[in-house]
Amino acid sequence: MTIRRSTSIALISFATIISRILGLVREQLFAFLLGATNFADAFFVAFRIPNLLRDLFAEGSLSTAFIPVFTNYLIKKDKKKAILLSNYVINFLVLVIGLLTLLGYLFTPGLVRFIAPGFEADPSKFHLTIIMTRIMMPFLLFISLAAIFMGILNAHNKFFIPALAPALFNVVIILTGVAILLFHPDDVNKAIVWSAGSLLGGIIQFFIHVPYARAVGYSYQFKFDWKFREEGLRQITRIMLPSVIGLAAMQINVVVNTNLASFLKAGSVSYLTYSFRLMQLPIGIFGVAISTVSTALIAKDIARNDRTGLKNNIGFAMKLNSFLSIPSTIFFIILGLPVVQLLFQHGKFNFADSLFTYQSLIWYAPAFFFFSGIKIFAPVFYAVKKVSIPVWGTILSVIVNLILSLLTYKSMGIRGLSLALTVATIVNFLFLYVMFLILYGNLKQGMGKALFKHCAAGLIMGCGGYLFHQVLSAYHWTLSLVLPMLLSGLVYLGFCYLMKVEELAEFIAIMKDKLKPARK
Repeated sequence: MTIRRSTSIALISFATIISRILGLVREQLFAFLLGATNFADAFFVAFRIPNLLRDLFAEGSLSTAFIPVFTNYLIKKDKKKAILLSNYVINFLVLVIGLLTLLGYLFTPGLVRFIAPGFEADPSKFHLTIIMTRIMMPFLLFISLAAIFMGILNAHNKFFIPALAPALFNVVIILTGVAILLFHPDDVNKAIVWSAGSLLGGIIQFFIHVPYARAVGYSYQFKFDWKFREEGLRQITRIMLPSVIGLAAMQINVVVNTNLASFLKAGSVSYLTYSFRLMQLPIGIFGVAISTVSTALIAKDIARNDRTGLKNNIGFAMKLNSFLSIPSTIFFIILGLPVVQLLFQHGKFNFADSLFTYQSLIWYAPAFFFFSGIKIFAPVFYAVKKVSIPVWGTILSVIVNLILSLLTYKSMGIRGLSLALTVATIVNFLFLYVMFLILYGNLKQGMGKALFKHCAAGLIMGCGGYLFHQVLSAYHWTLSLVLPMLLSGLVYLGFCYLMKVEELAEFIAIMKDKLKPARK
């Protein structure tokens, strides 16, 4: 393990933690203002439409296709050609995403009807969703441009600013929430103003990258390669088009679940969204940080044809993923309800909303490790141009989710939808993992042994956390959650130390490196 790799993950984790904390504040404000009402359901569906396209075409397939090709240009060609390639992509992106945004405006009712057909039973809810969707459609363009600039910076080993940029998005929306609190609009206008704040946040998230991209040598040129003569542009297109399918599993599954949830009781879409975003908390802090760095390292390993380095980096990323995600899973299963209550049960969000959100969260939690694992393995196949493998993984995942969702959503409600998504995620990961073993052989990193130790320490941590919570709840409810979180973390680290878990040393190295920039 190099210091650079530890430092990169540390910086990304630090920036992502800031963003996730602000994201929690954002969600708390939203829950306080709109709870799990029809207005909240309408906003979540409206935001899901541009956000779905963002995950597919921007931060998903576009980043996955652009980063390895751009990195290869920097290593094997020169910076001037790499910058020219990035301008080709940016100009083409503005044209295509601009057209998609226009089509989104024209066909918004059909999009809403496709995502949440159950909303048509309530015309006011359906109409409000259409209004907010149209407000937020341009979000897709700016967040797609941000993804390109993120790739440029990551290829130059600049990870901190791209990881911090989402924090600015959250700050803008938090300020929007503060403005709503000050001016007291009705619930309809609360949702509409929140939508406008989300668009403004996306615009600012893009512009924060620009000066840093210029600092590493980027300069904009209005140039198009209409005939796709540039080999790099053709490579990006060849990778991106099928990778839209390969990376679409989670987004397609979320759409399926939203579609079915729209037929359930009011608030069901909100419960799924709140629990899903809590699931994204550990994934966002640790999983995204690990996968972001591993993707950049994998691109370099493949460009140099370094199979040993590739397997070492994948093995390291997976063990660190296990070390961090397994205790998160156990903690949310055991103490998820008080977590939801502490974070969201304020204002219009009541105990019944907390209970329904927890019922969804408890079935999402087992997916933490596997969802992060997909983000680690999928980029490998795109980088080596074996794009059909993640495509088939996606197809299997979507089929499993659709079948299980249809079988369980009426009898189990949102719990069945969460369970279906988790099982589908596991199927997707296992397929990618097996295919990697077939192509490259065993990682030989002691993965099984590491998993056993992490699970053992996590179970001990979970039991300890539950006991701490039960004892302290008789004295102070807030402390009965906060202190068990801290004590459980210490218990987990302590037992990992006793069992000589190697990832603990890596984690400590990351924490030490994380503190160094703070002293500057």
